Amino acid sequence: MRRAAPRGARGPLRAHWVVLAAILIAVSVSLLVQGYTQHLAGIGDDAVTASGSAGRVPSAVASGGPVIDSRGETPRTAGPRPRTIALTFDDGPDPRWTPEILQLLRRHHAHATFFMVGTEAIAHPDLVRQVVAGGNEVGVHTLTHVDLSTVPEWRRRLEVQTAQQAIVDATGQTTSLLRPPYSSENDAVTDGMWTAIRSVGADGYLTVLSTRDGEDWRRPGAPAIERAIEPTDGSGQVVLLHDGGGDRSQTVRALDSALSRLDAEGYTVTTVGRAVGLGPTMQNASAPERVAAAMTVWGIRMSGAVVDAITIALVVSGLVMLVRVVLVMATAVRHRRSTRGRHRPEAPARPEATEPVTVIVPAYNERRGSRRPSGRSSPPRIPSR
Repeated sequence: MRRAAPRGARGPLRAHWVVLAAILIAVSVSLLVQGYTQHLAGIGDDAVTASGSAGRVPSAVASGGPVIDSRGETPRTAGPRPRTIALTFDDGPDPRWTPEILQLLRRHHAHATFFMVGTEAIAHPDLVRQVVAGGNEVGVHTLTHVDLSTVPEWRRRLEVQTAQQAIVDATGQTTSLLRPPYSSENDAVTDGMWTAIRSVGADGYLTVLSTRDGEDWRRPGAPAIERAIEPTDGSGQVVLLHDGGGDRSQTVRALDSALSRLDAEGYTVTTVGRAVGLGPTMQNASAPERVAAAMTVWGIRMSGAVVDAITIALVVSGLVMLVRVVLVMATAVRHRRSTRGRHRPEAPARPEATEPVTVIVPAYNERRGSRRPSGRSSPPRIPSR
């Protein structure tokens, strides 16, 4: 018969299960968050691969300016003023290349717009603040550099909103500019990309494409990048370059030379907002927006800390097990060597040799009248008369 547990013991037992369940849920959520933000990220060199039909793209967009306002029923586009260059940099911030680009911009009294990946902004918030402090703009480039034209609506909103929160947490400001990853010029907009542009426009974003692609992701050499940056007819341009996602040494060399030449030719190098006449594109975030951004970024960072702790624990436990195996093997070898020869079994002593002895054993039937050595009794005799 089973005895019921005491009432007082049920409480601690349930509490232990609750704590264990909470830990398992926290670890699972951390693994999911890190798996999404790190292993699904596609940050890297941008090879633009426009494919698909463009039958639903309005002609005003396909042949219009690179800045698209899709918030209303009728989309509107705009471009930079003549002899004005809007420099844009994608995929940052990068601790190696973004500071060098900022230094070049200060040296040439120029400004630019940086479209930042949310995970990189969370990892390097100080660089985001440096960009804004230098009089530059910041725009959204999604959280994990995903192609917005190929993902469902829920993930599109998650990517854009979380990237915005990363910027808010670092700067205290929101931005109204967004550049879809893997985008190019207006005539390369497909139906899938147009759907994404309409979606982000409904959330209040202006989509920024480009008119000249430096193609620095191909690493064609600094002279080729410089030629791609410089306009030839004095028109306004939105130039696409990168400050993250790979080796940008060629970009830095080309930018230094191109800025000197553009300044000598009387071009103005500035941000997208100033080049198009949009006015301020970044505004102070509200208190609820800052709280929500701080909680989101804190959660992502905590998940990273949990995963790092698990990784360290696994590495340490693996090392401990390895050391234990080595010590056990070493101890076994030493013990065998130290005991070799001590407990060998002794051979049995041989009897000493003696002189030969003759033994005479009398046979049983040598005596007369002896009974035959039969194991059976003799039959009874017949009495005589």
